[in-house]
Amino acid sequence: MNELSREILIRRAKFLSVIRRFFEERNYLEMDTPCLKANPSMEPYLDPFLVHSPSEKERGYLITSPEYSLKEILSKGLERIYEITHTFRSGEEGSPFHSAEFLMLEFYTVGMRLEGLMDFCTDLLEILDAKFHSFGFQRSEIRRMTVEEALREYAGCGISHEELDKVIKEQRLTANQDEKRTYEDSFFLVFLNLVEAHLPKGFTFLYHYPPELAALSQIENGFARRFELYFGNLELGNAFQELTDPEEQFSRFRSEQDLRKRLGKEIFPIDSGLERALKEGIPNSCGISIGLDRLFLSILGGASLRETSPYYGKF
Repeated sequence: MNELSREILIRRAKFLSVIRRFFEERNYLEMDTPCLKANPSMEPYLDPFLVHSPSEKERGYLITSPEYSLKEILSKGLERIYEITHTFRSGEEGSPFHSAEFLMLEFYTVGMRLEGLMDFCTDLLEILDAKFHSFGFQRSEIRRMTVEEALREYAGCGISHEELDKVIKEQRLTANQDEKRTYEDSFFLVFLNLVEAHLPKGFTFLYHYPPELAALSQIENGFARRFELYFGNLELGNAFQELTDPEEQFSRFRSEQDLRKRLGKEIFPIDSGLERALKEGIPNSCGISIGLDRLFLSILGGASLRETSPYYGKF
């Protein structure tokens, strides 16, 4: 365990208490779902931890998110649910903002639209400023930018594949200029190097993602109904207007399996519980996952999770 001061341990306890009270006062039910599952998330760029018993007769994966389990619960008719749970992701070794184990807040609201979820997240930040630790929060200072607006402001290009590839060539963002890239590859080369790294101080909602990056969100008027919440250039949360069409969901799952295969990664079957929930029906809803260790660090003005997270460091 990363050694933390007595003061930080007390502050973490208060931080979590304020968050739980926020949800309880708004009639959300706290859920408790498994951290060890037979099948993990299928997201191509996330690498789950495989664990097994000494005999290897029992094996499973530590969750990268409670998303699948919480969507099962949505299908049972609960309309306001949240969970604070331990999640596990490999990668980003040496980053001051990543630990293999971290605390995640994930919540879903039936009947809420994405714009309403931005307002709700703003309410949570305001409450944390008032009842946990004053960090000079002002609702009026939160920026809401479309992804295309951010690309034009920081990278000088639009959202099309051609414009992204032109910037990659002009800025020499990769050594192999002639390689054939998927839209997703081109987008992230530009976004991570020229946009994310230069986002302004404070909180920003980035929304209207290109449909190629819809993941498990709905597509409306040519854009994915999703947003990401940033503090400066640090990503804190990822939100979806949840996709509810089971056939489209299964199609996207198959695409994710294909991409994992192309990347040389293990291919996972569709989680049976999620498959059942999709067929039974998931209601129109919004959901978001927020990395609580990063949020806690941002509020306190720290520079590394080493200062505030018990999970940071080698295990």
